[in-house]
Amino acid sequence: MDGSTFLSWEFILIFAYLSIGLLIATFMRKQLLFLQRLMIPNAIIAGIIVLLFSQQVFGLVTISLDNLYFLIYHLLTGVFICLGLRKPIYKHSRGIFTTAVIICKGYTVLALVGLVLTLIWVKFLFPNFPPSFSMLPLLGFGFDQITALNIGLQWEQFGLPGGGRAGFSFGVMGLLWAYLGGIILANWARRRRQTDDRTEPAPEALQGIIARDGEKPVGGRLTTTAEGIESFTLHLALIGFVFLVTYALMNWTSAWLGSIGNLGQLFGNILWQYNFVFGAILAYTVRKIIDWLDLGYLFDDGLIARASGSMLDYLIAAGVASIPLLIYSSYWVEVVIFSLLCGVVLLFFIKFASLKMQPDYPLERAVSTFGLLTGTITAGLALLRMVDPRLETPVAEDLGFASGLSLLVGLPALVLINLPLTGFVTGEPLRYLFISLGLFAGYAVLLFLAWFLPVRWKVGKLNLKKSGS
Repeated sequence: MDGSTFLSWEFILIFAYLSIGLLIATFMRKQLLFLQRLMIPNAIIAGIIVLLFSQQVFGLVTISLDNLYFLIYHLLTGVFICLGLRKPIYKHSRGIFTTAVIICKGYTVLALVGLVLTLIWVKFLFPNFPPSFSMLPLLGFGFDQITALNIGLQWEQFGLPGGGRAGFSFGVMGLLWAYLGGIILANWARRRRQTDDRTEPAPEALQGIIARDGEKPVGGRLTTTAEGIESFTLHLALIGFVFLVTYALMNWTSAWLGSIGNLGQLFGNILWQYNFVFGAILAYTVRKIIDWLDLGYLFDDGLIARASGSMLDYLIAAGVASIPLLIYSSYWVEVVIFSLLCGVVLLFFIKFASLKMQPDYPLERAVSTFGLLTGTITAGLALLRMVDPRLETPVAEDLGFASGLSLLVGLPALVLINLPLTGFVTGEPLRYLFISLGLFAGYAVLLFLAWFLPVRWKVGKLNLKKSGS
């Protein structure tokens, strides 16, 4: 009897396809000079290979996108659990809040670009153009293609024909910007930093493989004996324990919110999308308890880093392989034009904001935030991997916590997205487009003040101390 008739091979085959992609990518980078010059992580190359082999392009293998999304969801949680289990090195201070502010200001940039272009479309080109189209770049770029699809489908009932598919198309364009535009940004910034520091990457870093006679770094230290348990198994067991605690907490929280009513149930469903944030918080708490019990000697940061790195490689490969290559034909001109302008404006905004608002690790913060704001947090981690290969800076953790915090800070943006639709329903599209433009601009100013005033107060306090001494 064929084993596939009663055993599911779905996730094992996905694991196998991604593994083959990683093997091929490692060989290609070792042999091809242009890949070495670009210094693209092997996981991104592997994801492109799997994407090309999938049913979306050449059709050599069939991979369920839904199963890929499930895998990405759990691997993302695993990566942040590992980050939380490491011994704390940095104090995050305002890094999380500043990143959240930049993310939410990025939402306003996307909304403002969408509103201005829609105003031009309605005023000079197509008077009956649906004003709700202006919010689709924010939903597709700033959130993801699934969110844009669902909200676009709701708007179809109120005069946005094909809104779901148009929103999905913006999500696809955002992912392309995240990986293609992000890779260009990361390479440009990294080469500029190398020029300023007058350093060149080592040949091994370019090829991605340590030479045969090269010194092999120690990846981790054993904390147990083989007679008892394999050390790496013990570390995986700890990660699995945090996974279970995270699931239990999320399940209890969503059930409690669901008992409140429909709004609570909706918010509970949204919280599941930020499972990785709760995983990181619980992992950080578990690490504190372990250290308090004086059991830290049982767990080695090197082995935790190996587990995190492996999960991240598969996460990035799966994230690239899951890019849906679909653009809605009825709006393809608007989708392409709006997406190009949104991507360019966002690129300059992130570069400027990272330099001015986050002088520590500006390169790492810029590329990761750009990936998040155009695609998903997976894209942000993939780009961060290009400039911070071992995730040694606090940027990855700041990005994860900030993405969760931005859900709260960005609530006004989610409330305002329905204003253009109100203008269409009331027959005053231009008026409500201008009102939306003013409210989003005001929201951007408030975000800046919420960040700027505490900074100025802190600087003024330090200056008083210095003058008093």
